Amino acid sequence: MTQCCRAFLASFKIWNVATIGGNLVNSLPAGPMISLTAALGGVCELWTPAGGRRQLPVAEFVTGAGRNVLGEGELLRSVTLPDSALRARTAFRRASLHRHGRSAALLIGRAGPVEGSLTLTLTAATVRPVVLCFPLPPGAAGLRRAVETAVPEGAWFDDLHGLPQWRRHMTLRLAEEIRQELRDAPAPGKEAAACG
Repeated sequence: MTQCCRAFLASFKIWNVATIGGNLVNSLPAGPMISLTAALGGVCELWTPAGGRRQLPVAEFVTGAGRNVLGEGELLRSVTLPDSALRARTAFRRASLHRHGRSAALLIGRAGPVEGSLTLTLTAATVRPVVLCFPLPPGAAGLRRAVETAVPEGAWFDDLHGLPQWRRHMTLRLAEEIRQELRDAPAPGKEAAACG
Protein backbone atom coordinates (compact mmCIF):
# COMPACT_ATOMS: atom_id res chain seq x y z
CA MET A 1 0.00 0.00 0.00
CA THR A 2 2.65 2.45 -1.07
CA GLN A 3 -0.10 4.95 -1.96
CA CYS A 4 -0.95 5.37 1.75
CA CYS A 5 2.72 5.83 2.59
CA ARG A 6 3.05 8.51 -0.09
CA ALA A 7 -0.03 10.29 1.25
CA PHE A 8 1.48 10.13 4.76
CA LEU A 9 4.70 11.79 3.60
CA ALA A 10 2.98 14.45 1.48
CA SER A 11 2.97 17.26 4.04
CA PHE A 12 6.16 19.23 4.66
CA LYS A 13 4.84 19.79 8.21
CA ILE A 14 5.43 16.16 9.13
CA TRP A 15 8.52 15.18 7.14
CA ASN A 16 10.94 13.31 9.41
CA VAL A 17 8.70 13.61 12.47
CA ALA A 18 5.46 11.73 11.70
CA THR A 19 4.76 8.27 13.07
CA ILE A 20 2.19 5.61 12.28
CA GLY A 21 1.00 5.67 15.88
CA GLY A 22 0.75 9.45 15.86
CA ASN A 23 -1.41 9.31 12.76
CA LEU A 24 -3.78 6.89 14.50
CA VAL A 25 -3.87 8.82 17.78
CA ASN A 26 -4.62 12.11 15.98
CA SER A 27 -7.63 10.23 14.54
CA LEU A 28 -8.23 12.63 11.66
CA PRO A 29 -10.52 11.31 8.91
CA ALA A 30 -7.83 11.84 6.26
CA GLY A 31 -5.17 9.90 8.23
CA PRO A 32 -3.64 7.52 5.65
CA MET A 33 -2.15 5.19 8.27
CA ILE A 34 -5.63 4.77 9.72
CA SER A 35 -6.82 3.83 6.22
CA LEU A 36 -3.95 1.39 5.69
CA THR A 37 -4.08 -0.37 9.06
CA ALA A 38 -7.89 -0.56 9.15
CA ALA A 39 -8.01 -1.97 5.61
CA LEU A 40 -5.45 -4.64 6.48
CA GLY A 41 -7.32 -5.75 9.61
CA GLY A 42 -4.83 -4.14 12.00
CA VAL A 43 -5.15 -4.66 15.75
CA CYS A 44 -4.11 -1.98 18.25
CA GLU A 45 -2.50 -2.87 21.57
CA LEU A 46 -3.20 -0.27 24.24
CA TRP A 47 -1.37 0.03 27.57
CA THR A 48 -3.12 1.44 30.62
CA PRO A 49 -1.46 3.46 33.43
CA ALA A 50 -2.11 0.57 35.84
CA GLY A 51 -0.09 -1.82 33.66
CA GLY A 52 -3.01 -3.46 31.89
CA ARG A 53 -3.24 -4.18 28.20
CA ARG A 54 -6.13 -4.38 25.79
CA GLN A 55 -6.47 -5.02 22.09
CA LEU A 56 -9.02 -3.88 19.56
CA PRO A 57 -9.27 -3.50 15.77
CA VAL A 58 -8.00 -0.24 14.28
CA ALA A 59 -11.47 0.32 12.80
CA GLU A 60 -12.84 0.45 16.38
CA PHE A 61 -9.95 2.54 17.76
CA VAL A 62 -11.01 5.70 15.90
CA THR A 63 -14.49 6.79 17.04
CA GLY A 64 -14.89 10.11 15.19
CA ALA A 65 -13.08 13.09 13.71
CA GLY A 66 -10.18 13.66 16.14
CA ARG A 67 -11.61 11.13 18.63
CA ASN A 68 -10.56 7.65 19.69
CA VAL A 69 -10.96 5.17 22.54
CA LEU A 70 -7.79 6.09 24.46
CA GLY A 71 -8.56 6.72 28.11
CA GLU A 72 -6.63 9.12 30.31
CA GLY A 73 -3.01 8.03 30.58
CA GLU A 74 -3.38 5.19 28.05
CA LEU A 75 -1.02 4.82 25.14
CA LEU A 76 -1.06 3.07 21.81
CA ARG A 77 1.81 0.58 22.11
CA SER A 78 1.63 -1.24 18.76
CA VAL A 79 -0.41 -2.11 15.70
CA THR A 80 -0.23 -5.67 14.38
CA LEU A 81 -1.21 -6.60 10.83
CA PRO A 82 -2.16 -10.20 9.96
CA ASP A 83 0.15 -11.90 7.50
CA SER A 84 -2.79 -13.08 5.39
CA ALA A 85 -3.93 -9.47 4.82
CA LEU A 86 -0.41 -8.44 3.80
CA ARG A 87 -0.45 -11.13 1.11
CA ALA A 88 -3.98 -10.43 -0.15
CA ARG A 89 -4.68 -8.62 -3.38
CA THR A 90 -5.73 -5.02 -2.76
CA ALA A 91 -7.10 -2.05 -4.67
CA PHE A 92 -6.70 1.61 -3.70
CA ARG A 93 -8.71 4.68 -4.70
CA ARG A 94 -8.41 8.25 -3.47
CA ALA A 95 -10.17 11.51 -4.29
CA SER A 96 -9.30 15.06 -3.32
CA LEU A 97 -10.19 18.51 -4.58
CA HIS A 98 -6.76 18.86 -6.15
CA ARG A 99 -3.96 16.46 -7.02
CA HIS A 100 -1.79 16.95 -3.94
CA GLY A 101 -4.65 17.92 -1.62
CA ARG A 102 -5.81 16.26 1.55
CA SER A 103 -7.80 13.08 0.96
CA ALA A 104 -11.55 13.65 0.75
CA ALA A 105 -12.32 9.98 0.12
CA LEU A 106 -9.87 7.10 0.52
CA LEU A 107 -11.03 3.54 -0.11
CA ILE A 108 -9.11 0.29 0.06
CA GLY A 109 -10.48 -3.05 -1.06
CA ARG A 110 -9.00 -6.41 -0.13
CA ALA A 111 -9.81 -9.68 -1.87
CA GLY A 112 -10.81 -12.51 0.44
CA PRO A 113 -10.25 -16.28 0.37
CA VAL A 114 -13.43 -17.02 -1.60
CA GLU A 115 -13.25 -15.85 -5.18
CA GLY A 116 -15.05 -12.52 -5.37
CA SER A 117 -15.28 -12.00 -1.60
CA LEU A 118 -14.32 -8.51 -0.56
CA THR A 119 -13.42 -6.36 2.43
CA LEU A 120 -13.91 -2.67 1.66
CA THR A 121 -12.65 0.07 3.97
CA LEU A 122 -13.98 3.63 3.67
CA THR A 123 -12.00 6.50 5.20
CA ALA A 124 -11.46 10.25 4.76
CA ALA A 125 -15.04 10.72 3.49
CA THR A 126 -16.42 9.40 6.79
CA VAL A 127 -15.86 10.64 10.34
CA ARG A 128 -14.45 7.23 11.31
CA PRO A 129 -13.28 4.15 9.38
CA VAL A 130 -16.08 1.99 7.99
CA VAL A 131 -15.24 -1.62 7.13
CA LEU A 132 -17.67 -3.60 4.97
CA CYS A 133 -17.26 -7.36 4.59
CA PHE A 134 -18.77 -9.33 1.74
CA PRO A 135 -18.21 -13.10 2.11
CA LEU A 136 -19.73 -13.59 -1.35
CA PRO A 137 -19.17 -11.43 -4.42
CA PRO A 138 -21.35 -8.31 -4.10
CA GLY A 139 -23.22 -6.89 -7.07
CA ALA A 140 -23.17 -3.18 -7.86
CA ALA A 141 -26.59 -2.58 -6.28
CA GLY A 142 -25.73 -4.62 -3.17
CA LEU A 143 -22.47 -2.73 -2.72
CA ARG A 144 -24.25 0.61 -3.02
CA ARG A 145 -26.92 -0.44 -0.49
CA ALA A 146 -24.24 -1.63 1.93
CA VAL A 147 -22.36 1.70 1.77
CA GLU A 148 -25.54 3.73 2.17
CA THR A 149 -26.66 1.58 5.13
CA ALA A 150 -23.25 1.64 6.86
CA VAL A 151 -22.78 5.40 6.53
CA PRO A 152 -25.83 7.33 7.77
CA GLU A 153 -26.36 10.90 6.56
CA GLY A 154 -24.55 12.58 9.48
CA ALA A 155 -21.48 10.33 9.26
CA TRP A 156 -20.11 11.89 6.06
CA PHE A 157 -17.26 14.27 6.94
CA ASP A 158 -17.74 17.96 6.18
CA ASP A 159 -14.87 20.41 5.93
CA LEU A 160 -13.25 22.72 3.39
CA HIS A 161 -11.75 19.70 1.58
CA GLY A 162 -15.16 18.48 0.40
CA LEU A 163 -18.89 18.66 1.01
CA PRO A 164 -20.59 15.56 2.42
CA GLN A 165 -22.70 15.06 -0.73
CA TRP A 166 -19.60 15.10 -2.95
CA ARG A 167 -17.72 12.75 -0.59
CA ARG A 168 -20.69 10.34 -0.67
CA HIS A 169 -20.81 10.47 -4.48
CA MET A 170 -17.06 9.85 -4.78
CA THR A 171 -17.18 7.02 -2.23
CA LEU A 172 -19.92 5.23 -4.17
CA ARG A 173 -18.06 5.72 -7.45
CA LEU A 174 -14.69 4.56 -6.08
CA ALA A 175 -16.27 1.60 -4.27
CA GLU A 176 -17.72 0.37 -7.56
CA GLU A 177 -14.32 0.77 -9.26
CA ILE A 178 -12.72 -1.33 -6.52
CA ARG A 179 -15.47 -3.97 -6.74
CA GLN A 180 -14.88 -4.31 -10.46
CA GLU A 181 -11.09 -4.43 -10.10
CA LEU A 182 -11.15 -7.15 -7.44
CA ARG A 183 -14.19 -9.04 -8.77
CA ASP A 184 -12.09 -11.46 -10.76
CA ALA A 185 -9.14 -11.52 -8.35
CA PRO A 186 -7.69 -14.98 -7.78
CA ALA A 187 -8.33 -16.20 -4.24
CA PRO A 188 -5.36 -15.73 -1.87
CA GLY A 189 -4.05 -18.51 0.37
CA LYS A 190 -6.39 -20.37 2.71
CA GLU A 191 -5.12 -18.40 5.70
CA ALA A 192 -6.68 -15.17 4.41
CA ALA A 193 -9.85 -13.86 5.99
CA ALA A 194 -12.50 -11.81 4.19
CA CYS A 195 -13.30 -9.76 7.29
CA GLY A 196 -10.39 -9.24 9.59
